[in-house]
Amino acid sequence: MPNIQFRASGRTLTSHAGLSIIGQCVEMAGIDSLDSRFPISQGVRNSDIVKAYLGLLCLGMSDFDAIENFRQDKSFKHLLNLHKVPSTATLRQRLEKLATQGLQESTASWSTTLLSLAKAPITAETTHVCLDIDTFVMDNSNSKKEGVSRTYQKVDGYTPIAAYLGNEGWCLGLELRPGKQHTMKESNAFLERVLPRAQGLTEQPLLLREDSGFDSQAHLALLEQQRRACAEDGRVLDYLVKWNPRRSAKEDLATWLAVAGDYWEELRPGKRQALWTQTVSIRDDDKVEYVVKRVMRLVERTADRDGQLLIEPDYELEGWWTSLDEAPQAVIQRYQAHATHEQFHSEPASGRAPPPAPAWGPIPASAHRNAIDVPTFS
Repeated sequence: MPNIQFRASGRTLTSHAGLSIIGQCVEMAGIDSLDSRFPISQGVRNSDIVKAYLGLLCLGMSDFDAIENFRQDKSFKHLLNLHKVPSTATLRQRLEKLATQGLQESTASWSTTLLSLAKAPITAETTHVCLDIDTFVMDNSNSKKEGVSRTYQKVDGYTPIAAYLGNEGWCLGLELRPGKQHTMKESNAFLERVLPRAQGLTEQPLLLREDSGFDSQAHLALLEQQRRACAEDGRVLDYLVKWNPRRSAKEDLATWLAVAGDYWEELRPGKRQALWTQTVSIRDDDKVEYVVKRVMRLVERTADRDGQLLIEPDYELEGWWTSLDEAPQAVIQRYQAHATHEQFHSEPASGRAPPPAPAWGPIPASAHRNAIDVPTFS
């Protein structure tokens, strides 16, 4: 399909306008290469199967039956560069067959190929490009779909795991999981799949950020192994994982107060905090020992922000596993920025279609063929 040029416009567009961008992304990602990996003797090409379903997803439709509305749609076929639009039965049966033949292994590189060829900007946060990994809940209440079960948010659905790179939030991995699956189950394997993709896209130092659901000795040991392996290759990889204070840690308040004794600083009348760094020995599944660093924060409140005194002091204990060689407050601020990736979850979690394309700058007067209007947004 010829390259389509974009220009800013105030005109109202149909949903097909966005498919032009999707079609070009599909072409750059190399989806047509599926036909050589999964050849067929007759019928709809497997690349057309995948591209047609991607088109549906980008229009906010996930049901196979939705393809029937586009079988005679010339714009849908042309913009996605389809030789033939499949029927509902063909789409369903072929995707199920491809799944058993290892389709996922063939598609793993599409995102990195697209980002690399498109020269997508990958912005660092201060000194590191962040790789945020997290699970989130997709609510499928009142559904009998396979894999739907009770999630940690007390609703029925799925808990996919995703990885986002840079401040732009480029998705390098998104895998569906049953709702009841624990965050750590198969997460080490997910990390080992995603990390090489991130390293292939940027030479800048990487900072892996995860919440407390990933706090396990085996996972921390893997992070330390990966960090050391990168250092041997001349690469920089750091990690920042929220500590999960188990019940025993919370109950041992007297010990924490004793440790914090030399670090107290008053934030306001009735509130003070202690920040310090400690080293902890952990072991992996093979009993190999690693020494890792943990930043700790203990907050004591004897009065609320309005000055009302509390009957008993209120304590809040937090911690962050990290390989960063920075002050405790700087480490905490780094982790707080991890919350910004929640916006990247919102689209798949809600089932909404992708947002409209942003406004594009003016194009040269010579770019007249295959031009379409893209709306501007205030």
